[in-house]
Amino acid sequence: MIFRKDPKIKKLFLILTASLVLVGFLFVMNTMRLIAGFENSTGMASGDTYQGFIMGSIAAVIIIITINILLFLGMGKYLVHKLDYLSIAADKIMDGQYPVFMEDEEGILSRLESQFYQISRRMKLGFDDIRKEKENLHSLVTDISHQIKTPLSSIKVFNTLLIEGGLSPQEEEEFLGRAKEQIDKLEWLSDALIKISKMETGMIQLNMQRADIKKTIIEAVNEVYSRAMEKNVEIDMQDLQSIPVYHDIKWTREAIVNILENSIKYTADQGTVNVSMEKLETYIKINIRDNGIGIPPHEISKIFNRFYRGGAQKVVETEGSGIGLYLSRNLLEEQGGTIIASSPGEGQGSQFSILLTL
Repeated sequence: MIFRKDPKIKKLFLILTASLVLVGFLFVMNTMRLIAGFENSTGMASGDTYQGFIMGSIAAVIIIITINILLFLGMGKYLVHKLDYLSIAADKIMDGQYPVFMEDEEGILSRLESQFYQISRRMKLGFDDIRKEKENLHSLVTDISHQIKTPLSSIKVFNTLLIEGGLSPQEEEEFLGRAKEQIDKLEWLSDALIKISKMETGMIQLNMQRADIKKTIIEAVNEVYSRAMEKNVEIDMQDLQSIPVYHDIKWTREAIVNILENSIKYTADQGTVNVSMEKLETYIKINIRDNGIGIPPHEISKIFNRFYRGGAQKVVETEGSGIGLYLSRNLLEEQGGTIIASSPGEGQGSQFSILLTL
């Protein structure tokens, strides 16, 4: 029913009905007065009686017409007001403005107004997302350019020196070795950027399965063991338990490897990296603790940002791109897990705690 869809129309209809009932009542009273005139005049109504009846009927017709005109004008004003309001709102949306609809009335037009608001709000959110994506893309391109520029410049210099000749065999070997290091860095950076691209576009397909988390941790430690040996850094594993945990073995292993590599990189020779595990009520907690350079308090919230590297002298002097921890956090969050970093301060080591749901 139209009355259920728009109470405003129902209200006007009730006013019209009440008015017609009133006019009908007046018309009936006028007719009864005419009949009474006939009876009082022994079958013949006087001229005054006829005139009163005619005037009463004309008055009733005038009242009916007036009521209909007023109701028509009221309904027209209501419709025009609503449509004009929506038209102005549409013009604002086309101009890039998103008006706020404040009316709380019921009815089909008010519902249309509410839907119009929802459309404008979703458009605004969509345009905001597009703008953020453009900003992120610009930031990503800038970061990638910066990361690639340094090794490419180094390779170009080494290559120029080798082409020009005049170097001793030892110098040639040294420059070739440095060029190889920069090429390896570019290769690693390229692989990391491909992973970031896949992850941020939802192309990484997780193979979630219930598997022994201890085995995944040991595999990750084995991947970085040779690098730890090169720096004389000891990896001490404690309290590892064979517990089945729902996770993606490949990507969880890579996340742990990135964290271990970060700890080894910023731990001095003869240092130690401890790997331990706690079983809590609803999740597994994997702790990776080192006695390296530590993390300043103001950098704790930034170290997981893409391409972020701290300002400490040791960090500046050490090769890196600031991608490893960013990848680790996102790979773990894709699986419903998370990672937390903590550090007493600079020079006092750091700890990374991985949380995976049981």
